[in-house]
Amino acid sequence: MAMWSTAFGILRCREHTTFPCSHCWSRAYRPYIVHSPGQAGTPLACGGQVFRTAQSPIGCDTHFCSISMSLQHLQAHFINNRSMEIFRPLDGLAAEVAAHSPPLAEWRKFVYCESLTGRVFGEVDHFQGQTGPRMHDLSPEPVVHLSQHKLLPMMLHRAHSRGGQDGIRFGHQLQHFQQSPDGVICSVSPSQGSPYQVQADYLIAADGASSRVRKQLGIDMVGEAAMQHLVNIHFFSKDLWHHVKDRPAMLYFVFSSQAIVVLVAHNLQEGEMVAQVPYFPPVQSLADFPASKCRDILRKAAGLPNLEVDVRTVKTWNMSAQVAQRFQEGRVFLAGDAAHRFPPAGAFGMNTGIQDAHNLAWKLAAVLNNTASPKLLDSYQAERKPVAQANTDLSVANWHEAVKVPKVLGLDPRAANLLNAVVGSGPMSLLPKGFGRAALDFGLAAGLSVSGLYGPLKQWRQHQLSSIFASGQTLRLQFPKEDLGFVYNTPGAAICPETDTVPGASHRVAAQPQPDSAGADATAVNTKGRVQKATRGSVGGSDRRYRPSCFPGSRLPHCTLRQLNTDGSLSGAEISTLDLVSADIWRLLLLIRPGPLVDAWLEAACTLAELGCPIRAVSIVASHHGAAIPSRTNGQALETFLDVDKSWFDLSGVSEKGAVLVRPDGHVLWRCVDAADVDSEQYQEKVAARVHVLNAAREATRSSLVPITPDVQCIITSLRSAVQTCVGKSTYQSIS
Repeated sequence: MAMWSTAFGILRCREHTTFPCSHCWSRAYRPYIVHSPGQAGTPLACGGQVFRTAQSPIGCDTHFCSISMSLQHLQAHFINNRSMEIFRPLDGLAAEVAAHSPPLAEWRKFVYCESLTGRVFGEVDHFQGQTGPRMHDLSPEPVVHLSQHKLLPMMLHRAHSRGGQDGIRFGHQLQHFQQSPDGVICSVSPSQGSPYQVQADYLIAADGASSRVRKQLGIDMVGEAAMQHLVNIHFFSKDLWHHVKDRPAMLYFVFSSQAIVVLVAHNLQEGEMVAQVPYFPPVQSLADFPASKCRDILRKAAGLPNLEVDVRTVKTWNMSAQVAQRFQEGRVFLAGDAAHRFPPAGAFGMNTGIQDAHNLAWKLAAVLNNTASPKLLDSYQAERKPVAQANTDLSVANWHEAVKVPKVLGLDPRAANLLNAVVGSGPMSLLPKGFGRAALDFGLAAGLSVSGLYGPLKQWRQHQLSSIFASGQTLRLQFPKEDLGFVYNTPGAAICPETDTVPGASHRVAAQPQPDSAGADATAVNTKGRVQKATRGSVGGSDRRYRPSCFPGSRLPHCTLRQLNTDGSLSGAEISTLDLVSADIWRLLLLIRPGPLVDAWLEAACTLAELGCPIRAVSIVASHHGAAIPSRTNGQALETFLDVDKSWFDLSGVSEKGAVLVRPDGHVLWRCVDAADVDSEQYQEKVAARVHVLNAAREATRSSLVPITPDVQCIITSLRSAVQTCVGKSTYQSIS
């Protein structure tokens, strides 16, 4: 095996010159296979074509298998800011998704009512004070309401356009796989034709909540398997829009003695909706919900006995709150619902799956393109499992918020579940056939008869409802703190812990305080018609404000920028800091504060780039008047951008001598708060000889470069160490 030298603090193979050395760190390239029915696998099919190295046009070839070509039943429909940011660089995907979303006026509210046309208990406006679905200070992208079955074709089109069409195969099902230290052999059965095998470096199982791959691996799910059992009814009713256009909403929570239904309006004007109806197995089953009964339920929920309803599909499902024990087993990874199952309260399911794929895609690209050690892939579980667990816990808390209204109305789900447990118990099975069903029907009917705003409890229930809506203790739609503020900082994450100074610095500079940044408040209308403020963030009384930060592991904060020409003039349209993260090639992003060490930071970036670790160096300035634009003698200029909103310097938290290093997924890898001048005589003595040798070597290959002073060497050492921490190398020895 080749030996490694750490001369001059630079990792280099004695036999080869690339960084990292492909001969020493990786064998011949082979593709990875994705087994998926939907939202998590499709981004991986796209992601395999997204991240490429600067040295090679080879992307991550993907073999994508899916059982069906389309969704037979509507699923997720809300796309949060972070997922839209992931779509942003994919050939206009974010713009297309936003363009196909219904107008905000049709889905900005949740309505709690006796029926779609009957009494309203209360409503919540989740965009109070906003005319559009974007919070401009937090993200360059809006949240979007678009059904998953409309989103997937758009994503697949991008995967095809990026050259992945040959590896995307619908109607092909993974039957079995076998992994070894060298790869994974997958046995696949197509709907037509003969079974075949695929040999791959890695297998990504995004095959849903009942993941066959997860079961073969013997990985258990931890958490509550069945919080509630529901029947989903996918239907069209084009006439419904005319009855609800003055009361539009994304969700209608219908609670009455006639029906208990949550209606999800996927598109009100088109009349496409999904009704979620509780049911109680084993006493009840799907057979108890024929199309005729479903139409009756929907008409009662609408309060329109003659409503024309076209029932498309009926499906049962279990509301779960579970996370897989492990997200990785050797060369096999779990993503999406295969790794976690959430209650729908909060819309975290599809979004978390998309972000799983985003986290894994760039790491696979780095490993398969020989830019990183396979150890980098171990960070996938370390980073994504805590996020999944946090989203699971929040979804459960949100669900408890959502059931507060029916509880007040006398419709506590726990009472119905207890009744079902009793009538479905073993002793009840000894009674005559049909007794359990009759007992369940009688008990449910008795509960419904005393529910609602009727009888002696009417005034008390009205008071309780008013209190709930006034305090904001209802289901929320937007979660900026959780959607944008999750941080990869658990042990094993691919980040470098924050340093206040580089090694050998003589003083320390504290990070800048981060400004509070919260979403807009929601508006609630109580049963008496008064508009009341309902602050988002009542679950557990926790602080829900999102505070953007450049702390390592955080998503890079959004700031508005304009590019500067070398003469200091403005160029091009406004962009986001997130647009600086490369989408079409694999490289890191170094954001430098303008100051006395800007050239030293640039030299450090160039040094690592020459060794095979591509880094894009960018300087962000507060003013373009008189701004110095450092340039390279090889014709490549340091890219400089104007901070339009004057917010970057506070958000970055670094001094004029600091810098922020960002991963290809837009999360901060490392932050150097202050690269202070080195004035330690002992430290300078340690690096002096190495600096002299390095400068001599530089003169033989390049000219007019920044001299390698102790300051520059110190920055190179620190940047080098941070990069190696991320990509999984452990052989580098820094100067100490």
